[in-house]
Amino acid sequence: MRTSASILTLAATGAVLCGCAADPRMPESSYQWERRQDRIEQEWRAGQAKAAPAPSTSTNGAPAPEDRF
Repeated sequence: MRTSASILTLAATGAVLCGCAADPRMPESSYQWERRQDRIEQEWRAGQAKAAPAPSTSTNGAPAPEDRF
């Protein structure tokens, strides 16, 4: 009986430890996190540029009438 209880305890402990193991795909240092965030932002901006081109201005760069005064 004692052996089965210790085997059960070891199995449960192993399952918990495996569940808490670090994900090797995630960055570990702040530099790696910053690089990851920069890459994600660049990919997002590239996707936004492809999805919707910038609207053309009707004033050809001149300030809007309410901004002239």
